[in-house]
Amino acid sequence: MDRREFLKLFSVTVAGFALFGCREGVFGPSVKAAKKTPAFADFENEVRLALSKMKPAMELVRIPMPSALKTPGASTENRFGMAIDLDACDGCGKCVLACIQENNIPLSGRAQAARGQFMHWIEMCGGVPAMCFHCGDAPCEKVCPTGAANHTPDGVSAMMYKRCTGSRFCGANCPVGARKFNFEDPVDSGRSLQFNSDVPVRTKGVMEKCSLCLQRLQDDRHDFKALHPGEHWRGRGVTTACAAACPKNAIIFGNWLDEKSLLVLAAKDRVLYAPKAVASLDPSIVYMGERR
Repeated sequence: MDRREFLKLFSVTVAGFALFGCREGVFGPSVKAAKKTPAFADFENEVRLALSKMKPAMELVRIPMPSALKTPGASTENRFGMAIDLDACDGCGKCVLACIQENNIPLSGRAQAARGQFMHWIEMCGGVPAMCFHCGDAPCEKVCPTGAANHTPDGVSAMMYKRCTGSRFCGANCPVGARKFNFEDPVDSGRSLQFNSDVPVRTKGVMEKCSLCLQRLQDDRHDFKALHPGEHWRGRGVTTACAAACPKNAIIFGNWLDEKSLLVLAAKDRVLYAPKAVASLDPSIVYMGERR
């Protein structure tokens, strides 16, 4: 074989590896290893671990039933929220797992999980669930430099992930530490699994928290307006993933401004409480205690 033929054969061989050598099953395993994908059992195990490292109970104080928001542009018909029945909740944690699946919440890093620091939007505190309380006077939103943390007219303290620059000012200003920060990319680190295609998987450097399953509210609003043009939408056909998963019906979602809402009907004869840290901030999520 002369030099010219050798170079030709060498070039063809290199080109072949470039085209096919990195493909699984052609010349053996891929040169670039596939990203690790967690199994559903990993999320179940992490919820059990979180329950074993449960946070202490929060100090609760009595509050009145939430009313219309006082912020400019707020709706006079809708203010969505939840009530958690202290008498019914048994701390099973099914709400935590349902929230993970609905909102594609990633597994926590091993070091963080060992310290009891989880990415979960719902955490068990003293045997009852706690999450972002969607305060009407939300301190987290006031310090966000980009407007990523904002309030919808319907009372949801929302996050615009594309705007979030990861300053973490909102997390530092939350009285109950409800916001979670992605210190590393959940997909690249193999900690993320997209259970729900309707919800984006967040990236490194983004804050996240309970959204009151905003995607469900948006879908119901669009469907209602298409089927009932000219009528006022009140969100009566919506519930959150955590409320739907609760076997004791201890979590009730609804509209605080709708007298026909299941939330109002359940809460009107009960004493309502909120964590002392957010009681003065007009929370939309409350706890129900004894009957009046």
